[in-house]
Amino acid sequence: MVESGPSAQNTEAIEPGYRLAAAGRETAEHERLSLLEQLYDPVSRRRRAVVERGWRCLEIGAGRGSMAMWLAECVGPAGHVVATDVDTRYLRALDLPNLEVVEHDILEDPLDALGPGTFDLVCSRLLLFHLVGRQELALSRMTECLRPGGWLIDEDADWGTIGPVDPAHPLSDGYRRAWRDGEWWTVRGYDKAFGRKLPALFERCGLQDIRHEAATEVVRGGSPWARWWAVTLEVMNDLGDGSESDRRQIEVMATALADPTVWIMRELLHACRGRRAGEAG
Repeated sequence: MVESGPSAQNTEAIEPGYRLAAAGRETAEHERLSLLEQLYDPVSRRRRAVVERGWRCLEIGAGRGSMAMWLAECVGPAGHVVATDVDTRYLRALDLPNLEVVEHDILEDPLDALGPGTFDLVCSRLLLFHLVGRQELALSRMTECLRPGGWLIDEDADWGTIGPVDPAHPLSDGYRRAWRDGEWWTVRGYDKAFGRKLPALFERCGLQDIRHEAATEVVRGGSPWARWWAVTLEVMNDLGDGSESDRRQIEVMATALADPTVWIMRELLHACRGRRAGEAG
C-alpha cells in the first residue's frame, strides 16, 4: 500500500525536472557526485570510445564536468567540447582551452546557444529519467544538435530492480516493503524504468545504426555504490519534504545498504547510441 503524505502525490501533479539541485547543500552534493563519478565514469568512457581527435562534442547535464573534461582530452586542441547544465556552479571551476561551459536547459532554452547541427557527439548520463513525460522532446532536441553522421549516446537506468538478492536475509523484507520495486521513487515524479525505452525513442527521433546494451551487478552493503544510493535516496526524500513515515522508510533502506552481509542488486544501467542520418561533412 502506498503511504500517505508527500510520497503519495499524483505524479501528474509533480513538475518534471531536475530536483537534485545543489543550492543550499553544496558540500553534500559534492560528496555524492564524487561517488557517482567513481562509479559511473569508467563505463561511460568505454561507451563514448567512438570520439575522435578534432571532434565537436556536447555533454548535456554535465554535473561537475568529469566526463566533459575527459572528452576535451580525447578531442585534443583541434576539438571542442560544450558542457551544459541548468546549474553550472561546479562547471564554472573548469579551465580548459577547448572546453566551453553553457548554462542551458535542453527542454526550454533555444538551441542556437549551443550550435544546432554542428556536433559529432552529443551525450548525457542519468539525466532523462528526471524528465518524466518529456524525454522524447529532450532527445529530439539533442538530435537536432548533431551534424549529419553524428552520434547520440545516452545512459539511463531501470531503478526498480534495486534490492537485496537474498529474501532470507532479515533486512531484505523491510527494504523491499519500503522500496516497493521502485514505486517509492515513481510517486516522487521519477521514471523508474526509463532506460529500457531508449532504443524506441532513438528510432522515433530518426536515428540510425542504433545499438543498445544493459548491465547490472550485485554488490555488498557498505560498498561505494551502496553509499551513493543511500545518500541519493535521502536527498530525494529531503527535497520532496518527506513525512515522518517517509523518513522511517529511508532509515529501513539505509540500514540494509550499510550492512556488508546484505548483497544488493544494482540498477540495470542501459546505454544507447544512434547516428543521425547523412554523412559527416
